[in-house]
Amino acid sequence: MFFVDDNYYTLDDIEKQFAVFEGIPYIKECENRRIAVCMSDAFQWLALCFYVQRKGGSVVPIHSSTPREGAIRLATLTHSHILLFQSLHMPLHISTTENKREGFLIQMSSGTTGTPKVIERSWESIEEELTSYVEALPIDAETTSIVACPVTHSYGLISGFLACLKRGAEPIIITNMNPKYILKKLEQYPNHIVYAAPVLLHTLACFLPSSQMFHSVMTSGTVMPTNWLELLNKKSSRVLQQYGCSEAGCVAIHPGVQDAKEMGYSLSHVKVEAGSIDMPAEIVIHTAMNTISTKDLGYIENGVVSFLSRMDDMINVAGLNVYPAEVENTLMTEPRIVEAVVYKKENPLSGERVCVQYVATGHIDEGEIREWCRERLAPHQIPVEIIRVDEIEKLPNGKISRKKLGGFIS
Repeated sequence: MFFVDDNYYTLDDIEKQFAVFEGIPYIKECENRRIAVCMSDAFQWLALCFYVQRKGGSVVPIHSSTPREGAIRLATLTHSHILLFQSLHMPLHISTTENKREGFLIQMSSGTTGTPKVIERSWESIEEELTSYVEALPIDAETTSIVACPVTHSYGLISGFLACLKRGAEPIIITNMNPKYILKKLEQYPNHIVYAAPVLLHTLACFLPSSQMFHSVMTSGTVMPTNWLELLNKKSSRVLQQYGCSEAGCVAIHPGVQDAKEMGYSLSHVKVEAGSIDMPAEIVIHTAMNTISTKDLGYIENGVVSFLSRMDDMINVAGLNVYPAEVENTLMTEPRIVEAVVYKKENPLSGERVCVQYVATGHIDEGEIREWCRERLAPHQIPVEIIRVDEIEKLPNGKISRKKLGGFIS
């Protein structure tokens, strides 16, 4: 049925785990209740997810690296009845409120632009997404999904894991994030599609032996720097990209990415609206049940949805718009800069300013960076604050919180 690293689990293993759940009252009686789950054991988490879905309950997946107090906070925020923290047999009781209706996968918005929101997605809506997703994915049933991203996040759980099962293949879930281990798995399964965050895909591409090629890779979550995408295309038969949001899941897939901002073609179960290339506007998603304002800025041309920036991440410098990705791509053409993130800081007197953190292979004088930018960017795009770091801080899902990096300039 599926692998977790080197361990293979069959449908019989799932049924045996279901029998264990039947002997635990607070799990067995999960109908119209919601269970928050923070576990390092990926098999137990996935089996529990299947079980609660069958029973008509709801689950709240929490990344396994979350500390106990953080998991309790998320379980409380999502109105969970119990929290299973690294154990099936020591539940933490959170709420006694009985709900009239459950049957959801409960997720949190990324929280990069404000207070995180609780997102409730019915199992029926996820099944609709899976059907549309598999129809659009240009991958056959013989291709193995290698899921090198958290299966507590919709990208790994729905797109990577569940979609692979739906098309009749056996997914491999990777929890050992050592690049050498992942590359060994790719070599074992040459007909593969790798699901991972852009930063990991770039790392794997750098480590990939000259004798080895990626078959297919899928990227999502944030716009990949141009030079990263160029490298990945050189080392892959196909680079795909998908786009979506917590409320709707995946809504677009690009079958062969050459331009990182092009997210792809809309899936059949949704309608996506945006601006034009000359006048970008908010990307709006229409599902069968509701309309979702994404707060993403983009446009549609020739049927392809393109993403420019989070509307809250766009930097307004004296009335002129600065899109972080444009500045990041320019900085990363400097041979010594391997990663950069551009964000804004605000000042009550001077307004928004362009700031950057970067990772480099060697020393670069700040004046050199400013000169590099002056030759390639408009004056309003040039960073005011330039900070070198050993590593750019990321969220558990691989994304960067530009808001967290920002703040106010004193």
